[in-house]
Amino acid sequence: MQLDSNTPVLLGAGQFTERLDDSFIGLKPEALAAKACERALADTGAQQALEPMVDRLACVRMFAHSVPEPLVPAIAPFGRSTSPPLTILKHLQLPNANAIYSRACGDEPQRLVYELGSAIQRGEIRAAVICGAEALATSRHFQKTGVTVDWSDSPEGETDDRGACIELLFDAEFNRHGAFAPVDIYPIQEQARRAELGLDKASYRDQLARLMGRFNQVAAANPFAMFPAPMSVEEIRTECPQNRLMGDPHLKSMVAKDGVNQASALVLTSLGVAESLGVAHRAIYLHGHAAASEPAVLARPALGRSDAMQHAYRAALANAGLTADRLGAADLYSCFPIAVWVAMDALGMTLDDPRPITLTGGLPFFGGPGNNYSTHGIVELMHWLRRQNQPSYGIVGANGGYLSKHAVGVYGNVGAAFPEPVPEPPVVSAVALVEQPEGPGVIESYTCQAQGDKTRAIVVGRQLSDNRRWVAVADPHDSELLAWFRDGDPLGAQVEVTPGDRNVVKKSA
Repeated sequence: MQLDSNTPVLLGAGQFTERLDDSFIGLKPEALAAKACERALADTGAQQALEPMVDRLACVRMFAHSVPEPLVPAIAPFGRSTSPPLTILKHLQLPNANAIYSRACGDEPQRLVYELGSAIQRGEIRAAVICGAEALATSRHFQKTGVTVDWSDSPEGETDDRGACIELLFDAEFNRHGAFAPVDIYPIQEQARRAELGLDKASYRDQLARLMGRFNQVAAANPFAMFPAPMSVEEIRTECPQNRLMGDPHLKSMVAKDGVNQASALVLTSLGVAESLGVAHRAIYLHGHAAASEPAVLARPALGRSDAMQHAYRAALANAGLTADRLGAADLYSCFPIAVWVAMDALGMTLDDPRPITLTGGLPFFGGPGNNYSTHGIVELMHWLRRQNQPSYGIVGANGGYLSKHAVGVYGNVGAAFPEPVPEPPVVSAVALVEQPEGPGVIESYTCQAQGDKTRAIVVGRQLSDNRRWVAVADPHDSELLAWFRDGDPLGAQVEVTPGDRNVVKKSA
């Protein structure tokens, strides 16, 4: 098949990780990103000739710009750049590159690949770099040891800053009941999945441990992993001080860890440029792409599923003209296990599938560098595809929010025309919410967490009278009730709900 010379290709991929060991310097995130960019440019095999052709540098939004302003001092205690992409460009030899600063959320890397690939296909730009980084491990280390640095920067120039767009991360009803963070909300989705499967707590934790055991094995062999220490399945599933309960059913070993110093970068250009530089043999092609978004968590028909994620995976495969059995490898977003399960369901994969389901080692063991994780996944897939001695395909799933936004890319080491755009399905709310429930209800899901020497339980249920969904907390003064949530299995149980500033659940008489 003769491809158009404007066909976009991925030509370079690079990563950089700085651990808190004897080689530690303490680089700020933009310096980490610049190192990954240099490695990605070198990986093209034509760095010197390609650098003047780079017309865009897109930086995936960093944590320091992805939180409400009151939280910025906690996330960026040493200051932050007013434009990370411009600060990164000061480190690089890219004289013609304009700066893009993406929105927040983990689906952005794959969306940027498609956006910038489309611009290359239209002939608007010749080449682009996508990068991102986080240095939270260094920031926390400096705070702990009393080191003072200045990471602020006000670089000159224009930036296409798209804003954080983090409204989907906040839900008034969850927030009213003390659920603000992923560690509060993802466990509620996970417990809902357990209810659908009809598994008891021990059986489900065994599934979680087996899944994460697969991820740990990959991270243990990955030189860029931040947390590569080997863990057995038994260690992963055993609660102990080093593997504490984060939010039932998740232990620390099962969830993303953001204390990383990691960066990654991709270089895109056209097939014609790659051929003119004599490096077209290094090209990786995007065969399929699709994206989709969910309504707010409490408006979804099933808490433990994501119709949008299922659509994105299946539509990306259809866009590529492939079926899931043709895939040789996958990197499935793994901030919490539920994200992996939903993706595996979409692909028809099981725990016993011999194909890789992660190429990095996942966010709990490789590390969770914020919104930029899936750039690492694409980097690893590019290198995996280059190592194959036959036509091969792989898939990367990028997830944002609480299974809220998804972008999926199907990649191959064989030439293909750039995929046509796939319309995103409409976002439709399917479940009504009641803010002040009355009377009996049924527990749909919950999570239980330790707070010091106390226990709290956040509960989602349905009002029996009209099936509307509500949020509540377990009565904090009822030790027997809290023990039931902590040690028993309240899924599907009938309870009484008392409305108030925070709705309160009590056991039915």
